[in-house]
Amino acid sequence: MYLDELIQEFTHQEINTYQSIGTGLFDSYKVNLKNGSNVFIKIQKNSNKDLIHEAEELRILGERVNTPNVIASTDNCIILEWIEQSYYPAIQRELGRDLSKLHLTQNDYFGFIFDNKIGSTPQKNTNKKNIYGWADFFWEHRIKFQILLAESNGLLPNFDYQKISNLKNKIYDLLDVEVVPSLLHGDLWKGNYICSQSGPYFIDSAAYFGHHEADLALTFIFGGFSNEFYESYHKVFPKEKNFEKRKHVYMLYHSLNHLNIFGKTYISLVNCHLDSIHKM
Repeated sequence: MYLDELIQEFTHQEINTYQSIGTGLFDSYKVNLKNGSNVFIKIQKNSNKDLIHEAEELRILGERVNTPNVIASTDNCIILEWIEQSYYPAIQRELGRDLSKLHLTQNDYFGFIFDNKIGSTPQKNTNKKNIYGWADFFWEHRIKFQILLAESNGLLPNFDYQKISNLKNKIYDLLDVEVVPSLLHGDLWKGNYICSQSGPYFIDSAAYFGHHEADLALTFIFGGFSNEFYESYHKVFPKEKNFEKRKHVYMLYHSLNHLNIFGKTYISLVNCHLDSIHKM
């Protein structure tokens, strides 16, 4: 079996059992090895660089915060150490602390060293091109990209093009702030960290360098982050003036992405953030 050969090649262990784990976009398994240890394997049928890039993101983030160790990655699979979930009483406080540690890693450009994906959607990162304006970057490579994708998918059939022009102006006004590009997780919701006996582990990133508030804003969409998390985070990055307004711009990006992935059930969420932005 292909999986057996692959796992044995990289772990040098024979396999006891497979346990299928539903992660949505990939075939994923918890694999128990003959030496008693476990590994996590994620497989895709199409050969491309997605899982190789995922492994590289984990390595980069792992220099600052806890991420699963990468055992191997190929065009078709990624093998990671298995992180056992467990109760950890200080998880929210440490999540806030670790996110701030990640954001303290800064750079002189927006974007990343390669394009990646957020869920199943391509995320264009400009590959170190000289884009130093945050509003330019976020409009062109985040919001506008998602709107055009939604239109091509037939998910915004009655969208007013004048509304796009007005939206662009609003976003440029709201994002007219001084931003030092921080290393972002990029897709931080409650399903993308693991609570272990030793604290939080970050997984399934869509990393790039951008405004630290973009990560923080996503935590408000689906909940799961307590006051303790925000208090811990704001000890390092105090809440800035007008964040409550800007966060709707950042939440709009993720709402549009969910619209493109899951369909029209997310149109009301998109319109909610659009309305909030247009009222400012």
